[in-house]
This record gives sequence, structure tokens and C-alpha cells, in this order.
Amino acid sequence: MRVLVAGATSVPGLPLLRELNARGHDVTGLTRQSAKTPQIELAGAKPVVADVFDAAQIDAVVADIEPEVVVSLLTTLPKRGPMRIKDFEPARALWGRGAPNLVAAAQRAGVRRVVAESVIFAYGYPPAGPAMMDESDPYPGPPPPGGAAMLAALRSMEQTVLASGEHSDTEGIVLRYGIFYGPDVPHTQMFTRLAKWWAMPAVSGSGIASWIHIDDVATATADALDRGRGGQIYNIVDDRPQSFGDYVRELSAQLHRPRPLPMSRRLFGLVAPYGAIAFGDTWLPLSNAKAKAELGWTPIPR
Repeated sequence: MRVLVAGATSVPGLPLLRELNARGHDVTGLTRQSAKTPQIELAGAKPVVADVFDAAQIDAVVADIEPEVVVSLLTTLPKRGPMRIKDFEPARALWGRGAPNLVAAAQRAGVRRVVAESVIFAYGYPPAGPAMMDESDPYPGPPPPGGAAMLAALRSMEQTVLASGEHSDTEGIVLRYGIFYGPDVPHTQMFTRLAKWWAMPAVSGSGIASWIHIDDVATATADALDRGRGGQIYNIVDDRPQSFGDYVRELSAQLHRPRPLPMSRRLFGLVAPYGAIAFGDTWLPLSNAKAKAELGWTPIPR
């Protein structure tokens, strides 16, 4: 299958290129920076340089490659993770302009399917909820303080993808990834360094998050190319939602470090106000049952 991956050098992009190459697909990786093309080649894909904000350029690239599937990994965040709402501005631009350009180009070129990256926070930031949430209520929670425009852009991108099949022969699928972790994930590397020096606090709060290993992101996305249903959202998360504090305590134990010091959500908010809301207050224990049943995918226990 001919596959075009936009955002090919992103955190999930390179593992996905390797996974698709291993499955025998004909893969092209799209990047805006020519300096990153060697990374795409090393992952087993053909590089192409283009700017998703240039609609005419993206039209030409998609028409030339003639992919059967386009994968949109158009999200960019600081390597340390977003600490303030303003850290989402580059991602907001990609969701609001870049991704719609890519979907429109796919529609005009007659691409069969678009699979797009989203994140669990598309559900919003509810302070409470059921023991496990599924895709049946797509938007149960409100935005974080000051983040209405950011969340609206993310949700609008999702709707553009999901509605694609209503206006063309290009069906759209949205994958809501959990919080990435794994040895090659930049914020995991940062957390690991801090934990080794006993400098990674265990933030308190009632929040619960859903997580996903970066290798499971690659396999689930590759499975969605073949088995996903058009117009559907899938939670791509592992089997065990947990608080950020528990995540830090487990990481410290794995490194044989002392139990981390607790930090109040209020104190953490002075350093990272967005992080305090997302990890201290937000209730997002998500079910992956739909992805397991329909994609034939199962995360590897870790």
C-alpha cells in the first residue's frame, strides 16, 4: 500500500515509518525541513519536503505521490511538554490550517483514507467522570482556563477529518493517543534524568490520565490503515490509566531511586500551570476496547 505520512519526523512519526516499512508498505515521509530527510530515509521511507501551510504545494505533492492512505501526525509541542497554554500555539496553527489543507488535498487526489493524530485531551478537561470513558461521548469536558481557542482548534480538526467521507470518497479516522512514554520520547528522557537525581516530584491531585507506549502508537496506527472504520474515533491508550504521581513513583522504583517527594498541585501550578490542570485535575481514564475489537490491536503489557 502507498502511504504518505505527514509529520514524519515527529515523536510518533519515525516509529510509524519503521513499522509501516516492516509491514511492506511503500512509505513516503513528509517534512518541512530538508535537514530531516536523512532521518526519514533511515526509517525506510522516501522523503519529500513540503509545507502543509501552502495549500497549492500540498495539493501538488499528494497528487504526485498518489497515496492510498494519508496519515496526519500534524501536532507539535515543546520537547519538555506543554507547561502553559501558549505552548500550544504552533499545534493550534497545524490543527487549524495545516491539517485541513492536507485533508483537502487528499480529497482532491481521491485518497481512500486519512488517519489523523489527535490526543486524549480532545475529550476536554473534566474534573470527574465514570470509572472508564469510551468514544460514545466525544466531547464531555470543558477547556482549560484560557484554552478555549486551543481546544476548539483541536476539535475542529477532528471534525474535518471525520466528516471527510460525507463530502468525498476519502474517509477519515481519528486516533486519540494517550500520553506518550518510552525510551525515545523526549519528556520521558527528561523525567528519567530528573528521577535519577531525586528531582522529579510526585504531583498530587485527583486527576487520572491515560498513557501509551510509543511502540504501541506505531502498531495501532498501522492497524488503523487496514481495519479502521471511516468516520470513527479510536482511543489509542494502554490498559492502565493512572495519575501522574503514580507514574513518577513507578519510574523512580524502576530506577531504584528513593520514593519521590510529593508536591501539591497548587505549587506545581506555579511552574507549569497547564500541566497542573492536565495532570492534577483532569479525569481521563479511557477505554481501549473499541480499538482492540475493531483494529485487532492490543498494547503490549509493560
